[in-house]
Amino acid sequence: MKGSSIPFKKNYIMGASIILAAFVLGLMMVCTVKTLKSYDDTVKVRGLCEKEVPADRVVWRISYSEKANDLADLRNTIHKNNDVIVKLLRDAGFSEEEIKVANANYDDRYNWSNNVSQITFRYQVNQTVTVFTKNLELVRKMQQTLETDLVNQNILANSYADYQYLGLNEIKPSMIAESLENARTAADEFAKNSHSKIGKMRTASQGYFEVEDLDENTPQVKKVRVVTTVEYYLK
Repeated sequence: MKGSSIPFKKNYIMGASIILAAFVLGLMMVCTVKTLKSYDDTVKVRGLCEKEVPADRVVWRISYSEKANDLADLRNTIHKNNDVIVKLLRDAGFSEEEIKVANANYDDRYNWSNNVSQITFRYQVNQTVTVFTKNLELVRKMQQTLETDLVNQNILANSYADYQYLGLNEIKPSMIAESLENARTAADEFAKNSHSKIGKMRTASQGYFEVEDLDENTPQVKKVRVVTTVEYYLK
């Protein structure tokens, strides 16, 4: 009887070990599943940052056109008009380096007309004089009188000032940091309402920086905008 009890004890111990191992393995699987499931719980939020900044450069284009039947006369008129415009700009305070006279764009209107007898002037030329400057106030001041001054010189022109902001790289780091902070605030609010906590950052992507006029009446002030999208783990 004693000899037969030894295999029984061995089988009992082996069976108990198998049951214990299965229990431990099952417990580990449950923990693993819970851990993996926790990684599936995320929240994706966006952080916005906007700033108003003054424009730091203006590109001012002054354009006009002339017509004539004699090409040589038309060239002389263009040269004379350009001299008048450049003199007005220089007398106002713009430097020679800030003023650029583009190549004139000549057009023979006979080339695209089916009835040349209806064309009063054969040749037409479009001309642009551009000012590249950081002196925004001088441009704004001169805009008020330039077209009238040119009319008095028999030049019918129109102008457009494109106000630009070139200092974007200087404010990018602080704006990105602020947008991330705003995204974190939004994530914390979500976690609070869902009775959870924010974990580590899973992914983050930075949107494009947008630079726009503050409004149609204030082009010299720019609104810079960036949106950062961030995904956090929840725990």
